[in-house]
Amino acid sequence: MKRLLLRNVAFYTHNILKSPKPCPSLAPLAPSTTLPRLRFYSSENDSSGENPTPAPETSLATSQNKDSSVAVEDVSNKDLKTRIEKYFKGDEEALPSILEAILQRKLAGKHEDTDDELMEELRMKPLDDVKDKEFESDFEEMHETDEEIDDLYNARDIVMKRMVKDEFFNMDDQKWEGLVKEAIDHQIMKDTKECEEILEDMLKWDNLLPDEIKKKVEERFNELGDMCERGEIEAEEAYDLFKKFEDEMVTECKNIMEAEGPPKFDETDVPDMKKDLDDPPGEGPILRWQTRVVFAPGGDAWHPKNRKVKLSVTVKELGLSKHQFCRLRELVGKRYHPGKDELTITSERFEHREENRKDCLRTLYSLIEEAGKAKKLVENARTSYVKERLRANPAFMERLRVKTMRTRESFTASA
Repeated sequence: MKRLLLRNVAFYTHNILKSPKPCPSLAPLAPSTTLPRLRFYSSENDSSGENPTPAPETSLATSQNKDSSVAVEDVSNKDLKTRIEKYFKGDEEALPSILEAILQRKLAGKHEDTDDELMEELRMKPLDDVKDKEFESDFEEMHETDEEIDDLYNARDIVMKRMVKDEFFNMDDQKWEGLVKEAIDHQIMKDTKECEEILEDMLKWDNLLPDEIKKKVEERFNELGDMCERGEIEAEEAYDLFKKFEDEMVTECKNIMEAEGPPKFDETDVPDMKKDLDDPPGEGPILRWQTRVVFAPGGDAWHPKNRKVKLSVTVKELGLSKHQFCRLRELVGKRYHPGKDELTITSERFEHREENRKDCLRTLYSLIEEAGKAKKLVENARTSYVKERLRANPAFMERLRVKTMRTRESFTASA
């Protein structure tokens, strides 16, 4: 409510300041015209209301001259700010005095230039005690948030129709293949493998620089580092010199690229059919995901079987050693298929499918980490086996006992 009042005050003041000055002859008419009406509705003297005595024209002219000669009291900027700050502090009774001060300043005609700046300053001032209910009511007045819907009982169908109109809604493999085919038909791209290579180059942008530029940058960097270590220049100066050198290298690289010209593509090139378009970029094991979708009756797509996620990976691509591979097989048991060399992990403990995906990844990382401990276990087993064999040899144990005694005697003699 407080924000609404302040906004109305600012708007009303703005209209007053922009409107032309009122005619001074209308001001004295207010008291003279309201008195007969008050007497007419009063209950003290009914007869006086029936036959009111008309005021003479000479008295009206005299009162006009008298009122026009009265000067309007001016209100300073400091006084007006004090009243407004008082209202901001919570005193709502100060609002009439603010309006009165604004009208007095308008009638005085001395603050036409400063009132606009004052109103702008007050409009930008935040209010600390605005409640959510008041803000929401003001927001509803300023912005229309509701749309006219003929049948509110079918709001769900209306929302679904709007979502279906979106071209990329409910994207699946078939839609994606259609988009890729359309792009290839319009010659926007020729092969998805080329796009993957371009993205790889963008990720490793430093590899795109010519070798000679790389060599110059590395030599200059090492040279400035050696100068800093010898104390010839400060670190800040070396940084400025290196930045300047970098700018020069960028300009030189730009000139080299302009001299070479844009790359030319041969339109007659035959696409390489040996490329596996489904092969994702990068290195490392390929994770194969398998999920299911069961459409339940009633239009609700949620089903308990929809949350099940199955992850498959080729164990050979994990890069495990022989002992780590044996350790992994002991851990996973029947989840490893020896014919396909494939490890399968299934998860449906969470309600959402994405959480089950994360759970499968966590399980895979834990298995790889646990299989990596096989190297330490093999070393411990070998050490334990050698120790047991030596303990079973009496000749070795006798030599070890004699050597230990000699070591103790020499240590005692030196002490």
